[in-house]
Formats: sequence, structure tokens, C-alpha cells
Amino acid sequence: MVDLDRAYETSLFGKSMRAQFREDNQDVAAENTLLLNALKDEELQLTEDRATLSAEEFAAAAAAFDAKVQEIRSARLEKIRQVDEQFKNLKPLFFSRIEPFFDLVMREFNATVILEKRSVLRSIEGIDITDLLVERVDDAFLASISATEPAAEN
Repeated sequence: MVDLDRAYETSLFGKSMRAQFREDNQDVAAENTLLLNALKDEELQLTEDRATLSAEEFAAAAAAFDAKVQEIRSARLEKIRQVDEQFKNLKPLFFSRIEPFFDLVMREFNATVILEKRSVLRSIEGIDITDLLVERVDDAFLASISATEPAAEN
């Protein structure tokens, strides 16, 4: 039996996936802040320019600014939708990437089935392999990190 949610929450691989998502999401938030500040500055400039523009010129400039704001808003909403989609896919992606470890553990214990903890009504703790699965996933994750790090110079 395995608790997939606990494996996702406690494994280094799951934590790394969530940390990368947060980092990517912080970049989106920083982009939003930059865009918002630029639009505020542009709006202030447009307000200042109103005194020197004719009514027609100001109306055209205001319409162009509004169109720009609407375009940026649409693009940012799409970006937020993509971020939400990425977040929804984190757990399924984690589960699909750890599938080979199920086979490993099944062979190790000569098991024919692994049940998800939420679908089991009653069990003894000794059959829960979540910690073992997390250990195997963490070992492989750490090995992959050390394999991709450049060797220390002598």
C-alpha cells in the first residue's frame, strides 16, 4: 500500500518540482509588477499630456492606451491560466515519473499489486511502502542531481 499524496509531499523530487513551480511563478509575478508599473507611468504621462493635446488627439491616445491595456490584460490572463494548468499537472506528472519505482519495489517484495492508501478501508501499517518508495525516489533524484553537477576542480 502507498500513500501517493504523502510521497508527493515528502519526497525530495516532489519538493523540487514544487520549488521549481514556485520559482517560475515568482517570475510571472515579477513580470506582472513590471508591466503594472510601466502602465501606471504611461497613464500618468497621458494624464499630463492631456493639457497639451487637443480633445481629438487625447481621445486617440487614450483609446490606444486602453487597447494596449486590454491586450496586456488578455495576455496576462492567458499566462495565469497556463500557470494554473501547470500547477494542476504537477501531481500527475510526479506520479507518472515515479512509476518505475513501483515496479522496483514490487519486484523487491515479490508483490503483484500496490494499492493506494485512500482506497484501502483497513490495513496494518507494516504493508505501507510509502517511506520505502520515497527513499528510492530520493536516492534516484539525488543521484541524478550529482550526475548533472560539474565535477569539482582539483
